[in-house]
Amino acid sequence: MVTTPPPGPAMNYVLVDFENVHHVDPAIIGAKAVSLVILVGAKQKHLDAEMVVKLFEHAASVQLIRLTGSEKNAVDFALAYYLGRAVLSDPGAYFHIVSKDSGYDPLIAHLQSRHIRVRRHKDFSTLTFAMPAKATPTTSAAKTVPAAPNTGKAEASEAMNLVLARLRKNSSARPKKEKTLLSHIKSMLGNGATDAEAASVLAELCAAGHVRIDDKAGLSYHF
Repeated sequence: MVTTPPPGPAMNYVLVDFENVHHVDPAIIGAKAVSLVILVGAKQKHLDAEMVVKLFEHAASVQLIRLTGSEKNAVDFALAYYLGRAVLSDPGAYFHIVSKDSGYDPLIAHLQSRHIRVRRHKDFSTLTFAMPAKATPTTSAAKTVPAAPNTGKAEASEAMNLVLARLRKNSSARPKKEKTLLSHIKSMLGNGATDAEAASVLAELCAAGHVRIDDKAGLSYHF
């Protein structure tokens, strides 16, 4: 989804749950140091023509991702996946989820605890790229942590290491499809694990080259 940015101002990655928020502020399309990802649900048939024109004008900094599956939480899974890839590629950047869905908050709190600067916005009216040095927690349980310097490389999470070890051990029982692997990961993470956390771990596995997903959601493993 992203490439390592050149030296300069920190990038802002904006991921829009368009199934939940139906308006994109055209002012940020093509803005400097902004990468915009819009995730559209399978049941959404119409997009604003003016917005689409602007997306085409700034195709280098914008991605419009149309999901083909209409399963529950399909957009949530995909957004967590692309967020994970962006974090691994550019851990010193700022990350913004635009969605009214509070289901993302446990994942955000987890990333903030690992010094990732990420926030959720209910709409574009609260979106600002002048973020403070300390990330604002989205839940009362989240701790405010100082921003980590951009080292150019994100550490593998404990969750990913746990899942990776179990996948290596159970070579004959590895899932063959993405949806099954997500359920498998969620089970391995234990009670209380969310769909978004499972998707984040899968994103880490893919970004590290341990798992590859083909066009038909089939899996291959590379340990």
